[in-house]
Amino acid sequence: TYKAEYKPCELLCPVNTKWVDFEDGKKRLEECSPTRHCCALFTDSPSPDHKSDAGKPKFKIEDIMLDIGEKEPQLVQVGMLNRQGREFIDPHVNEFVSEIGIDMCSKFVIKLR
Repeated sequence: TYKAEYKPCELLCPVNTKWVDFEDGKKRLEECSPTRHCCALFTDSPSPDHKSDAGKPKFKIEDIMLDIGEKEPQLVQVGMLNRQGREFIDPHVNEFVSEIGIDMCSKFVIKLR
């Protein structure tokens, strides 16, 4: 963190590829992902009367991709699993989402072993 002593100091957001102030980015990392340090550092701050989600599809846990193949990749979405599969995988996926953040989940494929 010695580089943070030199100003201006910024971090590149891995989700939005926008530069953010180091202190703001550090605070967001510590609040949103204290263990893995992986989350969106840049967030739009729309005015209260502006809806940022309008017309934008929401990412759902059911959309997270899993690789269930042994030798060759075999991709499925969480939402494609039956009830028993969901009972097994949901706690693991929820832990992943809580650590990485929903904004980063669409960029990963979870490999099951």
